Amino acid sequence: MSDPFLNRAENIKKTLLAMESEAPDNDLFALGYMIPQIELVQEMAQYDPEDVTGEDFDATYRQWLESTFMEDAMASDDRQRIEELWQSAMSRTA
Repeated sequence: MSDPFLNRAENIKKTLLAMESEAPDNDLFALGYMIPQIELVQEMAQYDPEDVTGEDFDATYRQWLESTFMEDAMASDDRQRIEELWQSAMSRTA
């Protein structure tokens, strides 16, 4: 049985890793912050694989980032760059 949530998470992670390998130094913090969050979302998310889509991962990950920004007292510039990189990763991921 296919798990669209997990598949999307893995594909996004591959995209972020590729982005990290070609990123300028000023984007390494943001990408380094985002990549490990994917595994945390995978571990913490509760869902039925038969009743989920890849887009559900995107929404869950975005909500997760918002909560971690608050917990980590993330600076607004860092938040903004992470959001930009997230948008880029989503558009680059098939």
